[in-house]
Amino acid sequence: MHPLPPLQPAELAAWLQSEAGAEVALWDSTFRDDLAAFEVVCSRERPRIIWIYTHPTTRPAAMGLMARARRSGSVVVAGGPDAGLRPGEYLHGGADAVLPGEGEDAMLQLLLALRANHHRANPELLDRVPGLLYLDDQGQLRRSAGKPRIVELERIPAPLREPDATRIHLERWRDHRKYRPLALSSARGCPVPCGFCSRSVFGRPYRRRAPKAVAEEMRRLVDTFDVDRLVFTDETFLFDAHWLKEFAQELKGGPGVPFEGTAQPALLTESALAPLVEVGLARLDLDAASGSARLLDQLDWAYRPADVYRAVRSIQEAGITLGLQVVAGLPGETRRDLDATMEMVRICRPDGVEVTRVDPGSPALFRKDWERVVGGPVTERAGKRLPAPVLDAAVAWMNSVHSSTSGESGEGTRSLLDRFKRPVLRAAVRVLPGRSS
Repeated sequence: MHPLPPLQPAELAAWLQSEAGAEVALWDSTFRDDLAAFEVVCSRERPRIIWIYTHPTTRPAAMGLMARARRSGSVVVAGGPDAGLRPGEYLHGGADAVLPGEGEDAMLQLLLALRANHHRANPELLDRVPGLLYLDDQGQLRRSAGKPRIVELERIPAPLREPDATRIHLERWRDHRKYRPLALSSARGCPVPCGFCSRSVFGRPYRRRAPKAVAEEMRRLVDTFDVDRLVFTDETFLFDAHWLKEFAQELKGGPGVPFEGTAQPALLTESALAPLVEVGLARLDLDAASGSARLLDQLDWAYRPADVYRAVRSIQEAGITLGLQVVAGLPGETRRDLDATMEMVRICRPDGVEVTRVDPGSPALFRKDWERVVGGPVTERAGKRLPAPVLDAAVAWMNSVHSSTSGESGEGTRSLLDRFKRPVLRAAVRVLPGRSS
């Protein structure tokens, strides 16, 4: 239970309204029982263009949405990280074009080109729009000439937040949690170069909004919605001490609700924490990746476990709730590496653990398959070491993931998952204390 409305579709919708005068409607599938509701909307609204946000965890649903969109006669565009890494799969699945990366400029140019062509997509038209992937007349994957422009963050309007859909999200949080959060972002891209990263959502360069603009958006969200907490979705929120200092100054006197974000161990400084705590910083999710120094060094990561332990101490001493983000299934990971990660979790005693596994077939894209929060602190109840059969089975499963390079091997991975009912590493999380009510 961690639903936050995706920001990229909301930002793109606001951009197209502002720059092209387009009539844009957002359709959120989070709390829908099935895809039939989407078909009803398509029949009623008859949109000229349908843009579908894709992610590895929602790939099967996205394929179903594209099939229904095609039946409605709309031009279908697939965006988001998964389509950018698997364009052929989405194009053969029904998309007219795949729009990787940020997409504001490319989507605007595509919309204008389709208007001029009576909303008929063909290879000749698609080839003239920079930044698109499409299939030619022979069914071969092609990339259009040129690169889309990067739109300055100051030009992108505030995300289009549909009031009723947003309130549904907040009420569901109230049903399951103690606070109702909304997401926002202060930056795009990541300032840290790691050797194992797809950069499939925003990539580089790293860009950040003005502190005043971010503080003003926080106040608007609190004034508009019944929200108890704000969550920054930046790849790394705790970055740039000068920006953070100015941001803390802008937040004095409001908005009056706690906020949380992410931190990277090598970039975290104690001097940046104190002023942020004063204005509402309540939680940091620390990127811990792996407890194995050997593995992090091999993958050219920007930090080591020693940096994680140092950052954890600073966060906890500042009175900030700590969350850990760890990764399972990294290339070359062994049982000893996985054991070191679980040992790090036990020592750090975080309030929550987010475990991410590497997506089969896309070794540089992460897929979140586990609960984000494990209720209660990680204590000695977790034991000093996981049972050997659990770890051995986990390593066997990870090895099968890394060998998945074809459809047949994908079926092998699925059969292995079926054999264990759910990813075997969930057993590693389940040995931790149970979720609180």
